[in-house]
Amino acid sequence: MNNMEKTVKTRSLAEGNKNGGSQSNLTEAQERVLDLVNKNAQLEEENNKLLEHLRTIEQLRIKYKREQDKTAELLKKTASLEAKVSELNELQLKEKDTPELKAKTKKVAELEAKVRKLTEALGKISGIAEVGKSG
Repeated sequence: MNNMEKTVKTRSLAEGNKNGGSQSNLTEAQERVLDLVNKNAQLEEENNKLLEHLRTIEQLRIKYKREQDKTAELLKKTASLEAKVSELNELQLKEKDTPELKAKTKKVAELEAKVRKLTEALGKISGIAEVGKSG
């Protein structure tokens, strides 16, 4: 397209009345030019709307990407926290077992002490029995 300005010539109202009283004083070519100018204006407006929509889409894409990143981060944190909870549950189970183990260990130690005393007593009895046999 050339960028030459087009001049639209219109007839005066008095001339229009002389030519049959038509309200439209434009020639067919002039009407086409006006039609094209209007269509160009509409196209420009549609282009502006389209550009605005494209900007909005790009902003939404950026926000969507950020939300995806946040979601991934939250999933990692959730997995980490779940692992910690699982670990704490295991520790609690061990802790519950620990008093039982302590009690069992204490009992075993008491039994070992009794076995030592009984072994010593048996040793003394054996010694007395030996003395009685030999004497």
